[in-house]
Amino acid sequence: MADEITAGRDAARALAARTPGWMVWYGERTGSFWAVPRAGAAIVPRMLEAPTADDLENEIHQAEGRPAREQAPEKPQPGQPEGAQQTTEIPRHHRPAAEAEAPRIPVRHL
Repeated sequence: MADEITAGRDAARALAARTPGWMVWYGERTGSFWAVPRAGAAIVPRMLEAPTADDLENEIHQAEGRPAREQAPEKPQPGQPEGAQQTTEIPRHHRPAAEAEAPRIPVRHL
């Protein structure tokens, strides 16, 4: 558990360094990554959440109107010929509207 929290915090710090207009953190209780635009850079008036730092970075790019960050190509699995078709999940913001997930509404606990 402590290793997961440390890894989450480290990933959030790295993402915050790459996205200076955003305040980024790892939610220890939720296990999600969160971001809000800084006051001087009101890009979107909302909080973003994603299960991984890479997904959150793509959400930030989408909110800023930039294309999603390219993922490194996956290496072929042992026994799979190089250049073989690999299946990857299509990011949520690139799916047709019928397949898109409902937007998450952050809950504020008092």
